[in-house]
This record gives sequence, C-alpha cells and structure tokens, in this order.
Amino acid sequence: MKNKLTLSAFLTLLFLFTTFSFAWGQHVVPEKKFSPYWEVGLTGGTSLFFGDVKQNPILPVSTNNNEWRLGGSLLAGRQFSYVFGLRGQALYGQIAGTKRSADYFFEGDYFEFNLNTTIDLNNLLGRKRTDRFITTYLLAGVGLTNYNSTIYTLSTGMVKRKIGFGNGSGIGGRTLEGILTGGIGVNFRINDHFIINLETANRIMNSDEMDGWVRNFKYDVYNYTSVGLFYKFGQRKAKTAPPASVVTHQNMREIPPAQPVHQPEKKPCITEPTPVMPPTTTNTTKKVEKTPVQTEQPAQQPAVVPVKVSTPAPPPQPVLEYRVQIRAKYGNPISVSWLSRRYHIPVNEIRQDKHNGYYIYTVGSYDTYEQARTRRDQLRNVNGIRDAFVVAFKNGYRLDKLP
Repeated sequence: MKNKLTLSAFLTLLFLFTTFSFAWGQHVVPEKKFSPYWEVGLTGGTSLFFGDVKQNPILPVSTNNNEWRLGGSLLAGRQFSYVFGLRGQALYGQIAGTKRSADYFFEGDYFEFNLNTTIDLNNLLGRKRTDRFITTYLLAGVGLTNYNSTIYTLSTGMVKRKIGFGNGSGIGGRTLEGILTGGIGVNFRINDHFIINLETANRIMNSDEMDGWVRNFKYDVYNYTSVGLFYKFGQRKAKTAPPASVVTHQNMREIPPAQPVHQPEKKPCITEPTPVMPPTTTNTTKKVEKTPVQTEQPAQQPAVVPVKVSTPAPPPQPVLEYRVQIRAKYGNPISVSWLSRRYHIPVNEIRQDKHNGYYIYTVGSYDTYEQARTRRDQLRNVNGIRDAFVVAFKNGYRLDKLP
C-alpha cells in the first residue's frame, strides 16, 4: 500500500514537473531566431554512494572492499529555447559502501529512469548564443530507481541481509523508490552536431533502506559523475531569402543613361524659278541689247536652336553602412551612460536602435566591412567587449545578416 501511494504521488509530481518545464521552455524566452532541436547521448562514469554506510564523508575508499563503482546511461531530450531544455535518462549503475568501525559493508546495483529540465546559465545570464565552445548548465528533476542491495559482515564476508531480489515492486522484484535529481554540467561544442559532456548529479532517495542502515540521515544519496558524447539533430536551417534587387553601395554611383541627341528638323530648300524674258523683235539695223538675267539667291535657312530636354533625376540610392554591435537586451533599454562607463566609450559614439523586440547598441558607421572589422577587433582587445560583432544597416534599419 505504501509503495502504491508513493508511486502515485511520484507520477503526479512528474506530470506537473513535465508540464511546467515544457511551458517555460516554450514561452519564457520568445526568441524568433532560435530553432528547437533534439539530442541523444551516451555517457559513462562513476557511481558513488553517500549515505550512512560510508568510511569517509566525501572521498570513497579503495581498500577493504572498494567503494568505487561504475555506471552508464542513455539520454534523449529536446532543447526548447536558448535557456530551457527537457531530457530523459535511463541509467544502470553499481553501488557500494564500507563502515569499518561497525564491521559493515554493502553492495548493490540499480536501474534508474529520470526526467530533468536543463537551464543554460550562459544564455540565462548573458547574450543568447548557440555557438559557444563551452556552456555551463544546471539540471533538476525527478525519477524512479529500482535496486538490489546485499549487506555483509566486513571481516568475514558473510551475508547478513538482502533488500529487493524479488521482494520489491520494481523491475524483477527490485525495491522501487522515488528520487529527486540535481546537478551541474558542462558542454564542449565540437561542431553543430556533436558535443562532449561532463556532468555530476546527486540522487536523493525517498527512503534510508538502500544500505540497510536505518539510523542517522533518513534519506540515502548516491551520485553519478560521467563523461558523454551527444548528437544534436532536427534543427531547422534558416530559409534562404529570395534574390533581391541589386543594392548599390552608397559610394558607388550609377552612370545615368545617355541623353538622346536632338536632330534639327530638315526643311526643304525652295528655289525661286528663273523669270522668262519676253521675246524681242529682230532688227538688222539695231543692235540687240542683251538684258542680264538676274538669278535669285536661295533663301537662307533659319538657325536651328537646340531644345533642352529635361530628364528625371534618378531615385535616391539605399544607404548601406556597417557598425559594430556591443550589447543587446530584450524588452527594456539599457542606459547609454552606463554602457559608456562600462566599456570606456564616449556617449556620443553609442547608438540605440530596436530590432526584433531587442534594444541593440552599436558603435561607428563604416562604408566597408573591413573598416568595421578593424573597429570590432579594437573593441574586443582594448575595451574588453569579447562578443562584439559586425552588423549591417540599410537606410537606418538593421539587416538580419551581412550582405
């Protein structure tokens, strides 16, 4: 009856915990650019007991029945946002503890299934990125463990008691208990798909029976510290924008089309007809007097006056500039004076703009990417802004990617 109530309470808590993690992962960080992804992993490491039956409070002993034990696990999860993720783990491990003053020793093994939420500390406290080489995270969750334990007399090796082994309600008659998990991990990014993981997490059990010593602290604890390899998949790639019209840089001037040459209209040349002289009477005694024929000169053509044809002015070209972004904050602005004091930059050099719900802060205005890159390197090395980067603005609005 007790195990049924414990299992029912655990399943209720597991449902509430899963719903809470999923909701926060979807809505707490409304970042449009983030694409959720899946991950699977394989880990291996040490499984150590921290309960009543232990020779030293922290460090395990390796003589007179070694307390060092091993374990391995499979994990699968989904990252919902820059900060929050949810994952499940199936873990098998061995466990042991020694108490020489009481001539007491136990060892056992367990199958554990847990569900954890992960909280990315770098993205929670700093600028949101997915390309960091090192990322630190916290994990917390709930689970179920199924274990068998055997208690021995340390000096003789005789079995004193067995826990589980067909008498419990877990897998194969093992003892079934609920657990709370909590720990910390570090991810080392190899590339867009593979991650090397280091993690340590404690399990607090719902009872004090794993080591068979029910006297002091009423909750047994064991730890799993591991190294693992994770594979990420299912992340949507950014859609390629359709080819846009060619953007002319502000320093590049278009050559206006040649203006048509105005040809003057040709007028026909009109020549006056030669006047016909009347016939004269022939007289032998009189000398015929010849009248000179006057030829009219052709009329001069009027001078052609060129007509000026006005062409419309070309439209203004889009202004493209490069700046260096030093900070961004979602929802609420940051004091420019504070940024000036923080990074030792004059106030009049820091600009504030808004982009995709973020207040962004930039420095400088440059015609070429190379000029902005030189300024970026200066801000990183001299002013200590390690994550400064170059952005592009077109007509005063920030572009999502460099042209």
